[in-house]
Amino acid sequence: MNEEDLRKFIEFTKTLLTQLQGQNEYAWFFESFNLEIVNSFFQNGANTSGLDKFQSITESDVGRIKAYLSFVDKKALNYGKEFYKDIVEDNLRKELIKDFKAMKIALKNEDIVEFGRRLSLQLENIYNYSLSELNVHELIHSNKDFYSKVPFKWSERAKSYDYDIFKSFYSFNKELRVYSPVELSKVSFNTKSVFLMHYFNYSVNKFNIDDIYFLRNKGSHRGTLNEDEKNKLQSIFNDFDKNYSFYHKVLFDVVNGIKNIR
Repeated sequence: MNEEDLRKFIEFTKTLLTQLQGQNEYAWFFESFNLEIVNSFFQNGANTSGLDKFQSITESDVGRIKAYLSFVDKKALNYGKEFYKDIVEDNLRKELIKDFKAMKIALKNEDIVEFGRRLSLQLENIYNYSLSELNVHELIHSNKDFYSKVPFKWSERAKSYDYDIFKSFYSFNKELRVYSPVELSKVSFNTKSVFLMHYFNYSVNKFNIDDIYFLRNKGSHRGTLNEDEKNKLQSIFNDFDKNYSFYHKVLFDVVNGIKNIR
């Protein structure tokens, strides 16, 4: 390999890393690059063996790397397009496909926390869009008594609870002595789930949706978890292969259960 070829490779590498920088779905690539190239070859100063390996990289090798990344991207993107093909609103559909693609890539890279985060983002976007389309604050306010005590149970065999949905979507202003709408982004994930399941009469598995939300809220903060939280996170990790299909089913049930997004 001559000097010109090596300089081309350096430029290609710089361009590739710049394009991928900041994209969570490619965190695995940076980790592998750092481990296999930076640490293995150059950690201890001049490394003749490592340099020889570096010089032996050909344009064909570079092409295979680029082709592989493109293949992973395209396959995950196509899955997302098919899954969300019936979503009517363009911006919502594009956002959902983007996060679905990132979720699939995280799954391939065995990044369970990122998988849960991307899945949660899809659920939140669906919830917020649906609630906005329903004009949910007006809907709840016009029937305050009913939404102050909504009987709901997560499954046929589960115990029924009364949910005060009104107080989740409205906060009391002590100065003005009136109730004001709470922004949808600040309404709890659980309350949105309950409201939409009750309104559209569909169901999801509570344990699985709780796991997904836990991964989003706690998974990336492992250093601050208490013992119970650490044990729950480890349990999710240990059982992930067994439960993955159930987590995906939550998304399937939500997309098919919420009627006003299709």
